[in-house]
Amino acid sequence: MAHLDYPLRFEPILKQYIWGGRRLGSMLCKPIGSENDYAESWEVVDHRDGQSIVSSGPHAGMSLGDLVSQLPEELFGTKQHNRFPLLFKFLDANKTLSVQVHPDDAYAQIMDPPDLGKTEAWVVVHADSGSLLYAGLKHGTTQKDLENAIDTGTVADVLNEIEVSDGDCIFIPAGTVHALGKGLVIAEIQQASNTTFRLFDWNRLGADGKPR
Repeated sequence: MAHLDYPLRFEPILKQYIWGGRRLGSMLCKPIGSENDYAESWEVVDHRDGQSIVSSGPHAGMSLGDLVSQLPEELFGTKQHNRFPLLFKFLDANKTLSVQVHPDDAYAQIMDPPDLGKTEAWVVVHADSGSLLYAGLKHGTTQKDLENAIDTGTVADVLNEIEVSDGDCIFIPAGTVHALGKGLVIAEIQQASNTTFRLFDWNRLGADGKPR
């Protein structure tokens, strides 16, 4: 097995969701097709829901998971990890994302199957003029207030609304209620988890015509 003596590059893993668009291709040169719903490009991931594949060099064709198992010291030094602990992705929020929350490590470990928690940070690559995101509940909002807002479709009234610009960075600890607004291209650095609890999706219908 060759050593890791060159920078690793990986093939992007493209994800299509109802809120996506085309800017992963037009702005970031990702190999999208003709559809208008390209939402995420997973750049580095070692998870059951996605495996980065090395795109060039002696390790071309290998998954990140295989590299972790075969060359752990070269990737982590003296640290020990069963898999690569971070996930890096780009998102094209052509439409507003659902209001959601992610578990912390303790809760994620008792899920079936277990996973990491999901603390994340957003770096704003591009923001249309006036673009917003939502991060956390307004001061004094109780669980009952949030439940009532979900029932009445007024969730935006209890969320902290933030207008953002290119280059802004927002930290979202696990357990923080949040949502991306439309018109944003985001670089997201997160724990390697794909667990999301959707709280409210703006009364939007899914591709099957049913409420999400």
